[in-house]
Formats: sequence, structure tokens, C-alpha cells
Amino acid sequence: MQDSKLVISQVQEIQLILHDIHAEGMTLSESFQVAVIIEKLPSAWKEFKNYLKHKRKEMNVEEPIVRLRIEEDNRNSERRFFTPNVAKANVVEHGNKYNAKRKPRPSGKDSKLGARKGTFKKKFVGKCYNCDGMGHKASDCKKPKRARKANIVDDISHDVLNINLCAVVSEVNMIGSNPREWWIDTGATRHVCSDKEMFATLQESKSGEKLYMGNSATYEIQGQGNVVLKMTSGKELTLNNVLYVPDIRKNLISGSLLNKHGFRIVF
Repeated sequence: MQDSKLVISQVQEIQLILHDIHAEGMTLSESFQVAVIIEKLPSAWKEFKNYLKHKRKEMNVEEPIVRLRIEEDNRNSERRFFTPNVAKANVVEHGNKYNAKRKPRPSGKDSKLGARKGTFKKKFVGKCYNCDGMGHKASDCKKPKRARKANIVDDISHDVLNINLCAVVSEVNMIGSNPREWWIDTGATRHVCSDKEMFATLQESKSGEKLYMGNSATYEIQGQGNVVLKMTSGKELTLNNVLYVPDIRKNLISGSLLNKHGFRIVF
């Protein structure tokens, strides 16, 4: 992965590759898929990567993705918080260079003090994974490193229900939805349908495989097949490998899969 691109968008690209492998008939364990996602994190995520790798509790594919969404949202908030100060520091620095043309450069101690003007060091405002304190990283923590037990409560599980990233999924699963309506979800990696009659072809399955949602809800997958949607223009759109999940409240079209096949989504 690259530091210059959003981590979540790169994770979705990896999920599409894994989906293609699965579509070819190759079976990959969830633990292997989780390991691939974690191992591909960019260098700037080294500390968070180590945190995920050393968790004793085995994770399914959706759990690290939810945690990455939370962490990336927190990092973006920190950048927005510090942007005005950084800009101000740059103005001071450029101002010193401009004034240097008009005045002789001071020497001695004054020169050393002047060189420090315009510098700015960001203060870490996140959470320490070692002591749960705020304002410093685990690598800078002065307290003894604690051992993580198998039954430890996840450090950031409380935040999952409070972030806007999961609100869309909560709304999608509201009671009273029309079972024949379809919603485009840019965060979904698979097409999902709850109405058995809408499938043109369906291969039912009782394997007990689960569908994990962003709001921690799970639903049983009872089959997979193709759905043909008739547009108001008279054209037809065929969705392949659609999951049959009777308990889900709204039918979902994966925006990332549409983009992969050349469709342009305009809201």
C-alpha cells in the first residue's frame, strides 16, 4: 500500500482481488485474508499494524476493516486540527527569509534562536494502546508494557457504534424497508439480495457462512446466484454472484464492483 492514498480504498482493492480468487473456485481461509490486509499496510501505519498483528483474539475479515476505518478517520481529524497551525508556521518561516535580504544576518546565540522560528511539532492527541492514556503513543509510553490476555476487551470496540462510517449500514438495515428496492453502497464489497423471487438463478447453501456488516451485525448467507434488474430506460443490468441473505432489510449493490466493471456512479 501507499501512504499517499486512503488506506480503506486500497483495502477495498485487495478485497476485490480476493473476491476474484474466490470466484475462480479457490478457497482462502479468513485468517489468511486478514493477514494479507494487515501485512499490506503502509509504513506510516507500522505501530497500528503491530497492534493488529499481536491481538490474541482471532479476527474475521470485517473486524480489521472496521478498525482501519476508525483509525483513518481519527488521523484525518488530527490533520484537520493541526492544518491552521502548520500554515501559520510556514508564514513565519517565509517571512524570516524575506527579511533576511534587508538585514544582516545575526550571529552567535541570536542566530541559533532565530533558526528555530517557524518550526512546529505536532502533538499526538490519540490514544496509547499500552496504558489507555491520551496524548502519547505506545512507543513513547513510560509505563511498563502490559501483557495482552486472550479475553481482553478490544481497545476500540466502543467506538464502532459511534462513528458516521457505520451509520449508513444502520440505515440500510431499518425495519419497514421495501424488499424489492435496491440501494447502492460504495462500502459494500458484494451484492446482497433478500428476496428469493428476484434471483434468475440461485444455488442455495446451508453451509452456515456469515455476512458481517459494518455495525457488527451478522446475517446467514443461504445461497448465491444472479439477479437481472430492469431499468426505467428499458435496459437490463445483470448482477453476478449475488449473496442471498433473507434477513437483511435492504438489497445492496456494491459500488466498488460496479466501478471495477466500468460503470460510473453519479449521486
